[in-house]
Amino acid sequence: MATRSGQPHSPWLRRLVTLVVAFQVASFTGATVAFADTVSATPTPTVEPSASDTPTPDPSPSETPSETPAPDPTPSDTTTPTPSDTTTPTPTDTATPTPSDTATPSPSGRTTSLIVKFAPGFSASDVTAAIANDGGTESSSIHALGLHVIDVPAADNGAILDAYRADSGVVSADRDRSRDAEAAPSDPSYGDQWSLSQIGWDNAYGSVTPAGTSTIAVLDTGVQSSDVSTIGGWSAFGSDPTNDPNGHGTWMASIAAAQTDNGSGIAGVAYDGVNVMPVQVLDANGTGQDSDIINGVVYATDHGANVVLMSFSNPGYSQALQDAVDYAWSHGVVVVAATGNDGVSTPTYPAGDAKVMGVSATDRSDGLASFSNFGADTFIAAPGVGIAADNAGGEVSTISGTSASAAEVAGAAAFLQANDPSASNAVIVGRLAESTDAAGTSDQTGNGRLNLSRALGDTSSNGVTPVGAPGGGPFEGPYVADAKLNGTIQGQNNPACVSPSPCPWQTTNLNGWSELQTAPLRLDFAGGQAGSTSNTFTISIDHSNGQTAGLESLTNFATSPNVSLAGGIPGGITFSTSSGGDIWNYTFTASISNNLEGFVSFNTRLRAGAHAFSGASLQVKTSGSGTLSFTKPGAAPGTPDLTLTKTALTAVGPGQVLTYTLSYRNLATGTNNATGVQ
Repeated sequence: MATRSGQPHSPWLRRLVTLVVAFQVASFTGATVAFADTVSATPTPTVEPSASDTPTPDPSPSETPSETPAPDPTPSDTTTPTPSDTTTPTPTDTATPTPSDTATPSPSGRTTSLIVKFAPGFSASDVTAAIANDGGTESSSIHALGLHVIDVPAADNGAILDAYRADSGVVSADRDRSRDAEAAPSDPSYGDQWSLSQIGWDNAYGSVTPAGTSTIAVLDTGVQSSDVSTIGGWSAFGSDPTNDPNGHGTWMASIAAAQTDNGSGIAGVAYDGVNVMPVQVLDANGTGQDSDIINGVVYATDHGANVVLMSFSNPGYSQALQDAVDYAWSHGVVVVAATGNDGVSTPTYPAGDAKVMGVSATDRSDGLASFSNFGADTFIAAPGVGIAADNAGGEVSTISGTSASAAEVAGAAAFLQANDPSASNAVIVGRLAESTDAAGTSDQTGNGRLNLSRALGDTSSNGVTPVGAPGGGPFEGPYVADAKLNGTIQGQNNPACVSPSPCPWQTTNLNGWSELQTAPLRLDFAGGQAGSTSNTFTISIDHSNGQTAGLESLTNFATSPNVSLAGGIPGGITFSTSSGGDIWNYTFTASISNNLEGFVSFNTRLRAGAHAFSGASLQVKTSGSGTLSFTKPGAAPGTPDLTLTKTALTAVGPGQVLTYTLSYRNLATGTNNATGVQ
C-alpha cells in the first residue's frame, strides 16, 4: 500500500474510509471505516462537492504525516489490501436521504436573539461599545429591568453568548427562548423524534437549564447547518470545516446539539448550553487517515472541547490513536465513538480503545438493533433506528446506525457537563453509566440504554474510566429503582476443586466436610445492583439438636471492598438464638456501592459429635437468600466429643473431706456421672 511519499504505510496511517454516500456504497483499499447510518429511501437534494470542496490527493506519499495533513489518496494510488485489512460494507452502510414532510431549508441569514443585562451604571455609549465588541445588533430593550434584546446570527449564537457571559460588564446573558403551554419545542421535526422521549429528554426539557456551557468536537466531514451553534473549528484538508460536502458530520452535530425551540429542523439532545466545534478529518467521500484523526483529537483537546465525538469505526487497533485518546482524557475530555454496523461482536476502534465510551444501537423496544455491533467495545447504548437529523444546508433525513446512537450519547455528555461544569470527565461518564435503563444484555448494551433525565438528577461523584476491549466495562448500570439488595448464601465443597480456578461456589449441598473442620461461607451479591437500597439479612445455623452438636458459631466476618455493613464489623452484627438455643442467628444490614459483584464472607466449624446430628444434614439458612446443607459428616478420630466437668466446694480447710462430682458427657451417646471422695 502506498502513502504520501511512496514509503511503506506505517500502521497508524491506515486509511479510514466512510461508506455512507447518497445512493452508492464506496469501497476503498486499506483498512476501512463505516459510518453507521441508513437513510430512508426517497432522495433529497444533497450538497455536491465543488472543485474547491474536494481535496486533491497528493500522489507523493510520505512515511510520516506532514505538518498540515493532506487528503487521502484516491483508490488508484493504493495497492490491493489483504483480506484482514479490509472490512466489507453491509447494506446498512448505504445512505439514501429522504426529505422530511415538515422541514424546509433554513435561510443562511437566519437570526436568533439574546437577552443581556449590563452592569448598573452602564451608559448608552457603554452599551453600544459592549455590543460592538461582543457581537450582534440591539433590536429592543426593557428599560424597567435594564434588559437589552440583541439579534445575532443563528450559527454564531453560542459563541456570541459565551462572549457576553465572559464580559465583566455583563450581569447576565441568556438565549431569548420561546415558550408555550404544552412546553414542547417548536422544531418542525420534533414529532418524529421518538428517541427523545425514550431517553427521558421530555422530562428534562423545560425544567433543566444548564448553569454553564460546554463544547462537542464533532470529528467528521464538517458541519454545515444554521440549526447548530458552531464555535471554532479545523480542517485536515485546509478547507472550511463549516462546509460539509458529505452530510454525515451535519447529521451527527444536529442529533447531538441542534438548537431547540427555534422553529427549524430538529431538537438536539443537548437542547441548551452546548456548542459544536466542527473538526473536519474526513473528506467529501468520507475518507480519512489515522494521522488526520489524531491531529483532530489533539486540536479539539487543545481548543477547549469537553466532548469528542467520533462516529466511525475500524477493526484495526492503533496505538497512536490510543495515545491521542489518552491525551484527551488526561485533559478532562469525554470521548465517544460508534461501535459499527456489521452486527458482529468483534471489537472496533476507537470504540474499543480505553477511555472511550463505545456506543451500540437499540430499537424502539429497547432491543439491540439488528445491524448493531456489540461486545467488549460497547460501554453504553442509545436509540439508533429511524433517528431524525438535519441535512447539510437544510431539510431533515431519518437515519439508522450506531453513529446516531453515539451522537446522542455525546450530546448527553456535553449537556451534563454544561449543567455541572465542576464535574470531571470520569464523573460525567459515571453518571451516564449508572443512570441507564436496562436493555438487552451487558454484552449488547454495556451499562444499558442512555437515560438523560436520570443522569441529570445524579449527583454522584463516582468516577468511571472505560476499560475498552478486550475486557470491557466497568459495569455501573443499569439503574435499579427502589429495589433492595439481594444475596445468595454460598459455600465450598471439601476438598477444593482442581479446576476451574477459582473453584465455583455451591448454593445447595456442601460435601466432603468432617467434624472439627472449618468451612468457608459467604453471602454473595450479584453484579448489577448499583442504586439498590440496603437490606437486612439473618444467617441461621443448626448449632445443636438438644444434646447433639451441630455447627459452631460464625466467625471471621469480612466484606468485599464495595460492600459495607451498617455499624461495621463486629459492631453491626447482632447475635440471637431460637428454638430453645438450637438455632443461632446472626443479623446484619448490608449495602453495595457499585455494579460489581460483592459479598460478606464468614466461616463455621463442624462441632465434635456433629456426625450424630439428627436428620440428613446440617443447615445454614437465610430468609429469601437460600439454604446450604452440610452432608452429615463422619466422626472425627479418637474421642474429641468427650467433655469433663468437675464440681465441688470452692475452698476447704485443713483436714476437711472434699466430695466432688465428675461429669463426663459423650456428645454422641449421652451423659454419665461419677462421684468420688478426695
